[in-house]
Amino acid sequence: MSIGAHIRSCLDHGRLFQYLPTIPVEAHLRIILLTPEMREEIDEELLDREAEHRTGAFLADLDHFIGGGEITIGDRRDKHAFLKRLEPEGEQVWELRSIDPQPSVRAFGTFADTDILVLTHMRLRTELGGFNSRAFRQEIRRTRQIWHGIFAPYRPLASEKVTDYVKENVMDLRNTR
Repeated sequence: MSIGAHIRSCLDHGRLFQYLPTIPVEAHLRIILLTPEMREEIDEELLDREAEHRTGAFLADLDHFIGGGEITIGDRRDKHAFLKRLEPEGEQVWELRSIDPQPSVRAFGTFADTDILVLTHMRLRTELGGFNSRAFRQEIRRTRQIWHGIFAPYRPLASEKVTDYVKENVMDLRNTR
């Protein structure tokens, strides 16, 4: 069975959910898949009146990804990157960064294939501490455990080429120094 067939099976059985944009768009150039936990976190945040604006901005960032908007990919030095592959890079754990408004949100996940991002869970940036903190390392481990629980024996996409992750309309900030 291919990873695509595995994803379809997970969607059919409720182990994954496809995120659909809040504002319908003509083209879905990329796909975001949510774990049940991630879907529940989004739903809970939408019900929280105090977090409503922050959650709306986060959903707009997901819509931007799906709709084919420009994606910037950076490393720990790139404060405004939309996506970052966390260290150690071999773990293939990424963070989707929704930075405006504050407090910023980090959604953790991995790429199943080109333009298919699987988001496992999210945290407020203020809960995570500094680079390579214990909290960040814990979220990386958690992301890998969730991936393994859903996708074993499949491994996440692994490449050094940014366009293997996001095919079009992507800027690699790591190569601009």
